[in-house]
Amino acid sequence: MNSPSARFTHQPLPHRLAFHDQLAQVDEDPQVLANRIAQHCSLRDFGPLPGTEKRFLHRTSSCQAGDLLLSGGYSSPLMGRIGGWDGVGQIDLILDGEILYGHEGRETLVNQQRPLFFSPGDEYTYKIERYFNGVIFHVNLQRLLQTAAAIAGMGISERRFAGSLDHIRAVSTRDSRTAQLLKVLTHTFKLLDNPELEMLGQLQHLQIDDLIYRNLALILCPQIETLAKPDAIQIGQRERILEDLLEWARANLHQPINLTQLEQRSGYSRRSLQLVFQQRFGCGPIQWIRRQRLEQARQALLHPEPDDSVGRIAARYGFSSLAVFSRDFSNHFGLRPSELLREGLSQQN
Repeated sequence: MNSPSARFTHQPLPHRLAFHDQLAQVDEDPQVLANRIAQHCSLRDFGPLPGTEKRFLHRTSSCQAGDLLLSGGYSSPLMGRIGGWDGVGQIDLILDGEILYGHEGRETLVNQQRPLFFSPGDEYTYKIERYFNGVIFHVNLQRLLQTAAAIAGMGISERRFAGSLDHIRAVSTRDSRTAQLLKVLTHTFKLLDNPELEMLGQLQHLQIDDLIYRNLALILCPQIETLAKPDAIQIGQRERILEDLLEWARANLHQPINLTQLEQRSGYSRRSLQLVFQQRFGCGPIQWIRRQRLEQARQALLHPEPDDSVGRIAARYGFSSLAVFSRDFSNHFGLRPSELLREGLSQQN
């Protein structure tokens, strides 16, 4: 049985959580909550504000989205200190209420006008004087840098964004661009409110974590907007690099090609390659290569050499398994490769 200090509620309460509100865990003992928080971060200090101990209440729900563990929570007055964590950033998004953060003698108020708090792994204090309702989670700072560089486009170094992710700050809704991005981020959390999909393991296929990282990169690194609009010379250089890469890949379809080789030949990161292929072809680079192999094999089956067989053509275009080739070919084109080979041979007679 659940103890009275940590229980689950199915009763409607004020301050609906961002997701899984009906499954929220309720804590009425601050020590129980402190023990749970300490499992996920360096908790240096924690407790209700003096004088509010008797009305302590914390409701929380959690959801996994890729490598992100997101917590939607409501809390009565609290105060505490969070220790530093190298390489891991902290995101707090306020839906209602406010929190006062402190770092190196400076205070940062986060509320509905400045709803997003970011810490690049620094130690900070926090104080909730009335209540807080929002979403809290950690992000991988290296992945955030990679995402920003990928959005900006091929040839943009991750170092260009390091300065945007090296200090604690609150993000304001004063400019319309940021306000809209924060609105989209808030709506993204609603996608997590599908317990059935989560139970079946289907949420991971939506790649919600990637959407969250992209949104955060655009919010925290506003220079992306300028860098993503290169001049004609830059566009020409990037196009030539991509065309050279595509030409090399088409010429080497008979042998294994992996992402590391594509990175080395182009000089661009894996995420940049994923982005540019997705934008141009609607798929990732390895998927594109597989499609090219299938199309080349289709042409060879339609115009076979006298001694060609399905197995020989499959091997010619890098398929080590005849069974896998036949399955992929049938799924992609809707007919067996042997049928197409018979059609090609009959046209030659």
